[in-house]
Amino acid sequence: MYQPVSLFIAFRYLRGRPSDRFARFVSFFSTLGILLGVMSLITVTSVMNGFEREQEKSILQFQPHAVISNSTHPISATELLSSDPKFKPFLNNKTNAKDILRIEPFIQADVVLQSAQNIAPALMIGVLPDQYEPLFDFFYFAEKTDLSAGSYNTVIGSELANNLGVTKGDEIRILVPSVTQFTPMGRIPSQRIFKVVGIFQSNNQVDGTQLLVNRVDASKLMRLKNDEVTGWRLFLDRPLNVSQIDTTLLPESFILTDWRERQGELFQAIKMEKNMMGLLLSLIIAVASFNIVTSLSLIVMEKQGEIAILQTIGLTKLKVLAIFIVQGASSGVLGAILGTLFGFLLASQINNLPIIGSMMGGRELPIVLDFSQILMIMLSAIAIALLSALYPALRASSIMPAQALRYE
Repeated sequence: MYQPVSLFIAFRYLRGRPSDRFARFVSFFSTLGILLGVMSLITVTSVMNGFEREQEKSILQFQPHAVISNSTHPISATELLSSDPKFKPFLNNKTNAKDILRIEPFIQADVVLQSAQNIAPALMIGVLPDQYEPLFDFFYFAEKTDLSAGSYNTVIGSELANNLGVTKGDEIRILVPSVTQFTPMGRIPSQRIFKVVGIFQSNNQVDGTQLLVNRVDASKLMRLKNDEVTGWRLFLDRPLNVSQIDTTLLPESFILTDWRERQGELFQAIKMEKNMMGLLLSLIIAVASFNIVTSLSLIVMEKQGEIAILQTIGLTKLKVLAIFIVQGASSGVLGAILGTLFGFLLASQINNLPIIGSMMGGRELPIVLDFSQILMIMLSAIAIALLSALYPALRASSIMPAQALRYE
């Protein structure tokens, strides 16, 4: 079977002779180092991806991923979804249409809640029962139909209810400091008594900050006109890619704010931690690549005479270069492939290891295997191995036969 001479000689050098034990020992450890580096990098990045996905679900699940509002005045609830031509570029944009799952009008306001026992700040959300609202699935002692227009009912978070000392059936006063009205006693905040008809518990921070009311009731409380809202909530397919929404297509005076203004620092810290862990674990691969340089340089020094003889019988410098690139890169390729295989197996089965179960107290590590990321790690390790083999291979191809054979 035909085999290029460069590959034939490279594989012969790989098998080595009994006297080449030290070079093979260094080569073995370079392969092992790349294997451990790739395996560790895949496992850690999979855990960090899972942690990021869990944070995305737990934190971003119960709040809009972006909000469109008008910087000058309240807006019509049907304006964005109407045939108004000024919104068509935004709604018809391919990137926006692909990422945006829902657009819902709503009313939002910072309010102060007063009960018979306590006072607490909160965020009031005005919605309609037939709209999408993530918290509807976490209602206790209430149905979404209880938030009917004109009933002035409210459903509040469990932590907020505990702070106020209220339960179902109690009444609370909602005050809107940003909306005031004139009375014989002077200007006072707009306020009204609402009845607590239920509690939601999502095991999220919104339990201590939010309450839901009917949008029509919220509109009256805030002195808005019929069909006026404070903005539209956008729920995205991929909340972490909110920056891809083309805000330049929005009409003048309309602005888009997203979750990064509220939770951006947390996710930035998670991303930075993931990048730093990846950088530190990449040093294992870098150290293993130095072993490739060392082992291959030793082989080149030892085989100067053989290289010179091969050149004298017609082997070109390019083929000599190929011999040592193949020999050096083989350690990296083998280590990268085995590391990818073991890393994938370890990441997918890590929760089945007894030591992980004892460390986590019975809980499981969140794991998300990103195959494109795994492929990128493997190819990067192979590329580093190829670059590491390049310098010794260039030295081998630059050997002058006359000098190498002078004292032979």
